[in-house]
Amino acid sequence: MKRRRRGRPKGTKLTLARDRQNAAIALWKAFRVLGYGTHEAGYLALMVVGGAPIQLEDVEGVLTVASTTIKYKASTLDKHVNALARKAARASDHDPWLVASTAAIRGLIRGIRTNRIELAAYMFDVLIELGWRVVLARFWARIQTALRSNIPPHEGPLGRAQASRLKAYVENSRKRSEG
Repeated sequence: MKRRRRGRPKGTKLTLARDRQNAAIALWKAFRVLGYGTHEAGYLALMVVGGAPIQLEDVEGVLTVASTTIKYKASTLDKHVNALARKAARASDHDPWLVASTAAIRGLIRGIRTNRIELAAYMFDVLIELGWRVVLARFWARIQTALRSNIPPHEGPLGRAQASRLKAYVENSRKRSEG
């Protein structure tokens, strides 16, 4: 007796509308169009749709860093990001929801960067119409604690000692994340 395979039959595709990662795919495409590389776009997309709170940390009194924890099912975070990037690259550029979502995300970011509040507000409305209400509400809830934090900005010139401490911190952080 032949065992039946679990899951979706081979060769079938899940529509983007029913895919759990549809928001991450749209964000990845938008970040790619804005000039980010495949991995950077993947990390940013997963950061936006993730579930952990976003925290601000003070680094040696010189730099404020925003960080979060990204849940993943692959053996490493890099493999999870690679899988998202491959999946997003395969997604059809002709899907109306994906095209509209990508354009709205780009418009939202452009509105925020250029301080055009009316453009950003309109793009929020477009995203809500496209079904992003839950994703945007979850993202807002995650950054509320970071917005309430009271980390004072660094004032004055960056001295040699502070710059070397910052460089050492960044190098140690990179080694910890790679190893």
